[in-house]
Amino acid sequence: MDLFEPGSGFTIQHHDYQPGIAPSGLFWTVPIPEDAYRRQGNTIRYSLTDFAVEDTFQIFGPVGVPATVTFDITWVASGPVRHLRPTSSDPNAATAFAAEFRNAVATGSFSGTSVTELGGDPFSFAGTASSAGVFAETGTERNGSFLVLPTLD
Repeated sequence: MDLFEPGSGFTIQHHDYQPGIAPSGLFWTVPIPEDAYRRQGNTIRYSLTDFAVEDTFQIFGPVGVPATVTFDITWVASGPVRHLRPTSSDPNAATAFAAEFRNAVATGSFSGTSVTELGGDPFSFAGTASSAGVFAETGTERNGSFLVLPTLD
């Protein structure tokens, strides 16, 4: 979660809540508890409470402080499934990608805590959001490394 100065057009960033960068270089991605995800029919919900992250104050900031985030997001899918199929068998190609997506509306609440700066005062935020009138989708996807399968003849 990123927090910017209101009215700055996303140019003045104050906080960057993120789980860090793995030694492999993978960033913004971490495992979450299995019970944080629920699916029932066309509805999907992710909910985490006081999940440990760090606040680096700016994207890829050099210094981070301990932080926590809480979020509860619900997607309600509608309309037909869109099928995307790979157009390349090269696992490194951008088109070696398959997916099934549906349009959705997402609504959620978000909050977090950290400090204003290293050794500074506590900072917290909270808010709600909806994708209504903007964009959201749900679905599954696979990348090229999982698409090249041997044939069984």
